Order: sequence, then structure tokens, then C-alpha cells
Amino acid sequence: MPDWIHTLTVDASYDKASRATGVGVVIQERIGASGRGPILERVAEAHTGVSAGTGELFAVLRALEIAMDRGFTRIKIRSDYNAMRRDLRHRHRARIATDNELQNRVLELARRFVWVDFGYVPRRKNQIAHALARNGRFLTR
Repeated sequence: MPDWIHTLTVDASYDKASRATGVGVVIQERIGASGRGPILERVAEAHTGVSAGTGELFAVLRALEIAMDRGFTRIKIRSDYNAMRRDLRHRHRARIATDNELQNRVLELARRFVWVDFGYVPRRKNQIAHALARNGRFLTR
């Protein structure tokens, strides 16, 4: 059995004028060795009140919430923000808390899944999630 069934690729984009953070999430089903099958859904959202510099972490939180809402149990979250992704992976596997409230929310939610991994996606291969995030900044929420 594969480690994960669904892949959620995320990105975030901030618009200074509206102070909105756009979140993009691409949901794919795992097929084959690469793990990326057909796109099941594209999600674009706008959020206000997201602290500057935390958009990508917030996008991961939203991806976890979306996965939970859809009843997914075994997921891989992919992000092009490699430092954040490495830290989440380490803290999730070692069950290490942090003083960052948003990061703790992500880690607590991740523990509710049967299996979660935080993977890297190069920016050049994150174009769909990036476009969704940029377009999401202008949606009303």
C-alpha cells in the first residue's frame, strides 16, 4: 500500500493594497511511482488577517483543513517554501511543539491523519497552485 493517497500542492500570495492573502491548493490523487495523478480539484481562496510572512504556512493549514473536510486520511502536502516544509516535517515526525501558534495548529491538525508527509515541489513545477493563490487574493471571503 502506498504511504499516501492524495497530494495537496499549496502556494500563497499577498496583496498589499487589499491586505488579502490568496491561497491556492491543487488536489491530486496518487497514481504510480511519482505519486501525482489527475487533478481532482483546484481551490483558490482569499483571507484577511493573515500575518505578513505566514501565508505559505497558512496555505498548509488550509490544505490540511480541506483534506480533513473531504475525509482524506493519507496525504502529502507539497510546498515550494523548502525551509518551512523541512521544519514542519521534522517537528511532525519528532512531535516537537513550537512557540508559533499557527505552526502548532498545523502540527496538531496533521496528527489527526493516519499518514502525512510534507514534501517539496520546485517553484517551476508549482505553477497551478501559484496561479490559484494569485487569483485568490481578489476573491471576497
